[in-house]
Amino acid sequence: MNAEIFKCKIGGFECTIFKDLMFKYQAKDYFINANEKELNTALRNYNVNPDNIPSPYIAMLLQKGTQKILIDSGIGFSEEPIVFKGKTFVLKGKLQQLLAKENISTTDITDVVITHFHPDHIGGVYTPEGELVFKNAKFHLHQEEWDFWNTSKSDSQPALFKFFVENNVTPLKNGNVNFITQDYQEICEGITSINAFGHTAGQIALIIGDTNEKLLYISDAFLHPLHIDRLDWQTNYDLDHKKSKKTRIKLLELANKESMKINAFHFDFPGLGFAERNGEKWKWVYDK
Repeated sequence: MNAEIFKCKIGGFECTIFKDLMFKYQAKDYFINANEKELNTALRNYNVNPDNIPSPYIAMLLQKGTQKILIDSGIGFSEEPIVFKGKTFVLKGKLQQLLAKENISTTDITDVVITHFHPDHIGGVYTPEGELVFKNAKFHLHQEEWDFWNTSKSDSQPALFKFFVENNVTPLKNGNVNFITQDYQEICEGITSINAFGHTAGQIALIIGDTNEKLLYISDAFLHPLHIDRLDWQTNYDLDHKKSKKTRIKLLELANKESMKINAFHFDFPGLGFAERNGEKWKWVYDK
C-alpha cells in the first residue's frame, strides 16, 4: 500500500485518501481528564508514547461521473514557520503534490466540503499569497461554523486558528458557497451532512455512498481510538465537552445501526475501521 495514497470504493464512488502531513500530539492535550495510571496502560496497549502520539492529516477525494469532491483541504503548504503551543513548525502539506500524482488538477475539483474550520482542514483552501486553490469548486460548510468563526464568538480561540480562518475561509464570503443549515442534509448526490457539534461549534460528519455501501466520515469527533473506547475522556481541542460526548454517541450508534465502516481523520492512516459494540461499551477495530 502506498504510504501516502489509499484507494477504495464506497458505493458508486471511487475514493482516494491522501496523507497530507504527519503531526504529533501529547497525551496531556488529548486526554485531559483521564486517570494517569489507566491512561498509561491504555496507551501501552496502542504502543503509543504519551509525549509522541502520531497523527496524520488527511483529505479524501470522491469521484463519480463528472463529480470530483474533496473532503477537507489539508494544512496547506508554506515555507513560513508558525508557532503552536510554544513550538515552531514549518507546515508543508502534500495534498496538491499527491493530487498531481493522481493526474488531478486543482481546477478539476467540482466541490470542496469543509467539515470544520481548524487549520488542518482548511489550510489548503488558499495559497499563502491569497490565491484560491480550487477555483472551480463549490464549497460546502455549516452555517453555525461560519457564524462562530466570523463573529466575536470566536474571540477566545487561539490566535493561530483565527489566522487560518481569516486567510482560508473568510475570503470565501463572496464566493461559491453552500451553507449547510440542517441535520441530515444532502449536500451532493451520495453525500449527506450530519451535525457533529462539540469539537467545534458547527463541525459536520458525512454519510458517503448509496444503499449498497456507506461510509461514515467522522472528521474530528474522535481524535484517537481511545476516545471511542473511553467516551468520557476529553481532549482540550474540543470546544464543548458535553456536546462532544453526545456527538460521539450519536455517530457510533448511527454507524452501528447502518453497519457502516468509519473513516477517522486522525487515526492511523488511512483511518478506516469499525466501532464494535459490547453493551454500553465500544471498541475501535482497524479495517484489515
